Amino acid sequence: MNENNLEYLQNTLKYLGFGDSLNAGLKESIAHGPQGFNLQSPAMEMSDPAKRYEQGFGDKISYLLNFSKSKETDMYFFNSYQAMLKKAETHDLISQTFYINKGKGVTAKESYNLLSGRAVNKDVVLKSGEKANLWLTLDFAKHTPEKGYAMNPYGENYGFNLKETVDKYNILNMEKPGFRDQLLKSLERGNLHEVSFTKNGKETTGFVTANPQFKTLDFYDKDLSQVYSKAVDRREPLVAVGRNSEQEVAQDQAASVEEKTGRGR
Repeated sequence: MNENNLEYLQNTLKYLGFGDSLNAGLKESIAHGPQGFNLQSPAMEMSDPAKRYEQGFGDKISYLLNFSKSKETDMYFFNSYQAMLKKAETHDLISQTFYINKGKGVTAKESYNLLSGRAVNKDVVLKSGEKANLWLTLDFAKHTPEKGYAMNPYGENYGFNLKETVDKYNILNMEKPGFRDQLLKSLERGNLHEVSFTKNGKETTGFVTANPQFKTLDFYDKDLSQVYSKAVDRREPLVAVGRNSEQEVAQDQAASVEEKTGRGR
């Protein structure tokens, strides 16, 4: 057995959010030396941020991981995994295959967010070999048995800037050290992030997620009912006090010059 290869694969699983629960099965499968094999994860219940469901009745997701052996060496590769999600409010199972390239790809948690209809931000390598930063969403209206759901990409030229969009809304606690960076990273991973914001001047606690398709944020109340984003208060633009326009600044400067000239007479 190639111990270095095993360690690399175990670290890859950990990096992609699968933890170490599959390590024993991975080692045993490699020891038998097949040309390829699959590893099935147990079903996991995802956390319910709004506490809508009793334990055991929330969203459940499981993963089927695919590995293959090199034709020239004793090394194994983690090629892809199928994520299978059963939402709490339905008996239907939805699934999607995500491909791994050199140990990188959509993480386990990000696959749950994508299957839940949220957007994820990833650095990807295009077919041309170029690197690009994209927002990705699954198109649940387009599905084929071979490829699953179509993936909608939104690149930099699409015009969605998460930092600028976040700064438009009156989300509270943004001045706290590290809060804004934590929020941005969480939204990039496709999470529902708990925040406090003001609506019609009143503070409310709820959740927010990124919506690159419509170049905005989606807000929800504490029960995860959607809040119309235009009803969420906007931040006032940062301007210097008494300097509302270049014209006012020019007028102030002219007045100052006139005053100094008068004093010199």
